[in-house]
Amino acid sequence: MKVLKIILKIIVYVFAVVGFILTAGFFAVKFNLTTVVAVVDKNNDKYQEASLKFSEIEEYQLATSSVCSTSTLAIDDLERQIVDLNNTSQQLSGLKLRKLRNLCKISVIGEVAPVNAKNILEVYKKNASEWLFNQMVLAVSLRLENNADWQSRLNDCDTAESISLSESEIIKKYETATGQNIFPWSNTESWSVVERAVLKDEAVIKKVAAELKVDSRTIVSILIVEQLRLYNTQREYFEKFFKPLEILANANKMAWGVMAIKEMTAIDVEANLKNANSAFYVGAEFRHLLDFKTNDIARERYDRLTNSRDHYYSYLYGGLLVKELTAQWEKSGYNIARRPELISTLFNIGFTRSKPKDNPQVGGSIINISGADYTFGSLSHEFYYSGLLPQFGY
Repeated sequence: MKVLKIILKIIVYVFAVVGFILTAGFFAVKFNLTTVVAVVDKNNDKYQEASLKFSEIEEYQLATSSVCSTSTLAIDDLERQIVDLNNTSQQLSGLKLRKLRNLCKISVIGEVAPVNAKNILEVYKKNASEWLFNQMVLAVSLRLENNADWQSRLNDCDTAESISLSESEIIKKYETATGQNIFPWSNTESWSVVERAVLKDEAVIKKVAAELKVDSRTIVSILIVEQLRLYNTQREYFEKFFKPLEILANANKMAWGVMAIKEMTAIDVEANLKNANSAFYVGAEFRHLLDFKTNDIARERYDRLTNSRDHYYSYLYGGLLVKELTAQWEKSGYNIARRPELISTLFNIGFTRSKPKDNPQVGGSIINISGADYTFGSLSHEFYYSGLLPQFGY
């Protein structure tokens, strides 16, 4: 009998401890007492340097030419467009030289990463933005930062006056390239499942992006990181459910939905819509976007974000979080709309740690995929400028 009493006491103590831990965890999340363990990415300075450099290049081009981008890669078509716009021969030569040097970079990238050269080429044909092109090149070059000879040849393209292969030869060589992508995460099984699952939500993602006037690719770049994180931390569920059904992982515990929105974050997003004095306020037109239809607000919020059949509210809350963070920085004089790696970092670390400043830090929590560590912001940057899922354009 004495032994039985001891066993019963042990059982009671164990349940008490477990109950305390679960209760403490619940209130820690509910009252926002938990914080993301964030680190600064090793390439933070390079992201910042590139952002400043590319901005200066673009400003110069806007000041010296009435043509800042074109929808075609072909130099002959570009020349005709320039002539039609009555630009000077000096402007024509400058644009031709810019195209030539960009083709040089595609050729150098193709030597070690032909699939990435193909992806960059395909995007470049549709959008000749210097900002976009240089960021795509940067994403690849960071993967090859220890290859000094390759980096030297890539840098030489900035002063090249000619290229060994013609434009048509470069296009022909890389437009059908196959093989491994230079970004390891994109060669994993989890990526192939996530990719197909995201495409199923293409219409609703684009709908939300249009409603909010937010870049759909920025939303997707965050979604991709959250999904890869979930797939690689919940392997059992991935194998049983997400993989065979090719669906997105739907978080429903500490964070909710396919965008993994915490309850307090969702509450803050809602409050910012109503408060015109908030630094995160985005305007009267969005004020009633998240109004509730019932008196049980907590339940309705949970149901919205964890709906496994319709992810509209997951994307709406996620897109609003992006919009509100971007608005805060813009009000402080910083345009971060084209810094997906920074927006993703802020999304990850939350409202309270978003501090507009001259030298923002990219990073966030560590995501482990197939044994390799990424920061939230760096993985978002790699996806955004990978050329993958081109349905979500630039």
